[in-house]
Amino acid sequence: YKGKNQMIKKDIKCETDQLTHLYTLIIKPDNTYEVEIDQKKVESGSLYDDFPLLPPKEIPDPTDKKPADWVDEAEIPDPEDVKPAGWDDEPAQLADPDAKRPDDWDEENDGEWEAPLIDNPNYKGEWKPKMIK
Repeated sequence: YKGKNQMIKKDIKCETDQLTHLYTLIIKPDNTYEVEIDQKKVESGSLYDDFPLLPPKEIPDPTDKKPADWVDEAEIPDPEDVKPAGWDDEPAQLADPDAKRPDDWDEENDGEWEAPLIDNPNYKGEWKPKMIK
């Protein structure tokens, strides 16, 4: 095109056996094309879509840069969201109130007895600010 070879953007698979094959490129008046191998159509499309014949509609600005405070994530934590008072007052686990010290527990050999821990139903989890777009 205008004295330059233009490479197709698509990948057209060629035959890989040891036989001779007939490759045909058909260019139509409506600026479409067909590629045939042994008279069987293997690829087709628009010349403008599949070959870089026309310059891009929008030329990228080489001096265009993202601002220093640019964020690529779709959502970010809301900077105005604050942790509610008393959020951390409840522990994640509590000593089981129904647990009893075993009868055969020996403080000298086994150490001080501690009740097993259970999950606290009032624990709200780790606080995270809400996300905004």
